[in-house]
Amino acid sequence: MAEVLGRALRAVGVDPGSVDLEALSTRRSVRVSRFEDVVYVGFRRQFRGVPEGTLVAFRRGEQIVVWGYPSIKRMLLPRVAVPRWFPGPTVLVEEKMNGYNVRVFTLGGMVYAATRGGLICPYTTRRLRRLYGGALQRILEDLGAEGSFLAGEVVGLENPYTRYYYEEAPDFGYFIFDIFKGGRWLPPRVKFSLAPEYGLKTVNLLAEIPATGSGVERLYTIVEDLEKRGREGVIVKDPEGRVEPLKYTTSGTNIGDIRLGMRYPFEEGRSFLFPRILREIFREWETGRRRYGELGEAILAPAIEAVEAVSRGERLVEEFELVFGNEVEAEEVIAYFASLGVHLEIAGVARGVDGVRVAFRKPRKSEGEIARILETGISPLD
Repeated sequence: MAEVLGRALRAVGVDPGSVDLEALSTRRSVRVSRFEDVVYVGFRRQFRGVPEGTLVAFRRGEQIVVWGYPSIKRMLLPRVAVPRWFPGPTVLVEEKMNGYNVRVFTLGGMVYAATRGGLICPYTTRRLRRLYGGALQRILEDLGAEGSFLAGEVVGLENPYTRYYYEEAPDFGYFIFDIFKGGRWLPPRVKFSLAPEYGLKTVNLLAEIPATGSGVERLYTIVEDLEKRGREGVIVKDPEGRVEPLKYTTSGTNIGDIRLGMRYPFEEGRSFLFPRILREIFREWETGRRRYGELGEAILAPAIEAVEAVSRGERLVEEFELVFGNEVEAEEVIAYFASLGVHLEIAGVARGVDGVRVAFRKPRKSEGEIARILETGISPLD
């Protein structure tokens, strides 16, 4: 494994001789993994200037560096942010979809899917291969540059990460939002003409608007329409890709995420809460709305319901279904999540024309935390 790690470090421009490969800080930052006949190194956090989520994969004498997808800054006040951030004269407004970020790349003639954290996800990889494998292979080959990859959002109800219903992809869909040629970000316009040539979908281009004045006011109208339709929000981009994008989500998404996260208050509740409250602070200040009651209910109601459930002896579990080509793939996904410290329980198996459908339960640690409080009456927090 040290040899693989050394090769990966050289591939991203880090001298292996300058790194203690056995140090705890190194082992916390990088992870050597295997999927099929691919050995790869995932950078779980920023390390020696290498972006978090970067992946270096090796297969049959070939290698690829898939750079980590950059974090997108969030706007709190679009009227202030858009004209100050973008060089103009216009900006593109793309829809932000509520799923999980997947970078697709090819190595040795095979398609692979990398998560935001720099891991090859077995489930996403195999599902994408069955649905879009040939098209993904062709577009990446035709880009004709080493290190090319696609960045997109997987949405739908049949995935192990983030599940929201989209009428255009109720079960599972992949929507491209960026194309990287040779590791370099192509201008945003490119994907809207290129991807359809291969039968691939992109996120929606909602508008191209002026970067100042009435254009920004139109942005608010676009967001209000998304709010009414229960959609997540927008990504605002410079048409030429001269500056990084900015994102902005609807109030419904912010409050809805809090409501979902607080079902498991000792897990998602902590990380979900303050960032989304901050967004609502400035949204409410800017718009003059005061949704105090709705926000408070989103914080308290699901958490109290969780306490009530545990007090009745019920389990706190997350339930979802996945579709596999066969039973071996299902076992592979269970082992993959177990390696990440996530335990999945099989609740049921059904075989149909679309493959093997497996219902999973994912136990949540909030159950144990709540049970201890109910037993001792003492808070686990300071």
